[in-house]
Amino acid sequence: MSLPLSPLTAMASAVTLGIADFTGGFAGRRSSAPSVAIAVELVGLVALPLAFVVLPHGWDTQAALQAFAGGAIGGLGLVAFYRAMSLNLIGVVAPITGFVAAALPVTVGLIGGDRLEIWQVAGIVVGLAALVLINGPSREGVSNARLGVALALFAGVAFGLFFILFHDASHAGVTAFVSGRFGSAAASLGTGLVTGTSIIVRRSAVRIIAIGGVFDGTGVVLYLYATHSGLLSVTALLTSFYPAFTVLCARVFTHERMTPLQGLGAGLAVVAIAMIAIP
Repeated sequence: MSLPLSPLTAMASAVTLGIADFTGGFAGRRSSAPSVAIAVELVGLVALPLAFVVLPHGWDTQAALQAFAGGAIGGLGLVAFYRAMSLNLIGVVAPITGFVAAALPVTVGLIGGDRLEIWQVAGIVVGLAALVLINGPSREGVSNARLGVALALFAGVAFGLFFILFHDASHAGVTAFVSGRFGSAAASLGTGLVTGTSIIVRRSAVRIIAIGGVFDGTGVVLYLYATHSGLLSVTALLTSFYPAFTVLCARVFTHERMTPLQGLGAGLAVVAIAMIAIP
C-alpha cells in the first residue's frame, strides 16, 4: 500500500517545500539568511507528531550521523538559497536550485547502475539550456543576477546531497528527521557566527518564518516517508519539482517579473525537472 503512495507523497512534499522556500525567501528580505534558516529549522520541529505517525521509530547511530550531515549540508544550502532569493530573483533562483538538486540523484543513480529513459536524458539537456537562458541579462542588474545564480547553484548541490543522505538514513525515520533539523540549524548558526551575520530574527519576519517552518518541517517528513517507501531516483526527483510552486507563489503574491528570456529559462527548468522525474 505504501509503494503506490510514495510518488504522491513525494509530490506533496514538493508542494509544501515549494511554499516553504517562497516564505523563507520572502522572510530573507526582512531578516538575515542565517537567522531565517535557523528559525525555519527549529519551527519545523512542530511536524514531529506527524513524523511519529508516518515514519519508522528506533535509534540508528549511523543513520543519525548521516541525517545530521545531510541536514548540515542542507542548512548551508538553505542559507545560500535565502540569500539568493533576497535579491528579488525568486523566479530565477528556485528553478536553478531545483534542477541541480534533481540532477545529483540522477548522477548517483547512474553510478549505481540505474538506467535513464530517453526523455530523462532530454530533460537534462533542456535543463542545461535553461541555465544558459536564466543566466542572461536581468532587470535587477547583472551583478545581482550573477550572484543569485552562483548562490542558487551552490544551494542546488547542497539540496541534492541532502536528498541523497536522507534517502540513505530514511529507515531511521523519526531519528533522521530530528537529527537532520539540528544539523541544519547548527550549520546555519555556524555560518552566521563565522560571517558575523546576525542570527536574531527581526520582528517583521517572525510570522512569515513561522508559516515557512511549518511547511518546511512537513515537507521533510513527507520526503522521508516517500523515499523510505520508494526509490531515490523517483522520490528525490519528484520532490525537486518544488520550484514550480515557489515560482507560482512569487508570481501570485509578489508579482515578480523577469526578462522574457529568463522567464523562458525558468519555465524550461521546471519542464526539465518534470521530464527527469517521469519513471
